[in-house]
Amino acid sequence: MPWQGEAVSGGDWTKVLPSLAVGMVVYDRRYEMPGTITDFDGPIVCLTRPTGLAWRSHCVSVRPATAYERRQLRAIAKLHAQRQRDTASAPTHQKL
Repeated sequence: MPWQGEAVSGGDWTKVLPSLAVGMVVYDRRYEMPGTITDFDGPIVCLTRPTGLAWRSHCVSVRPATAYERRQLRAIAKLHAQRQRDTASAPTHQKL
């Protein structure tokens, strides 16, 4: 699988696609961030982040995430969950 900085021709995506799977954490070089694969649409990979951000990239733009990038994604998930809890438990103030 190509790593950042390596060129990939459009025809090589058939070699990359079999190494990817739904649920796999990958790094998208185009958007410069890690995400989790949720689906495929031909050579297009559907990705998501714990915050709910979803996007699509060509399979040649993604590579397996490093340990650091997987930790980064887990940290984002933890922070997002904490903020969601804080927002839900915060008292709401009504204007009179």
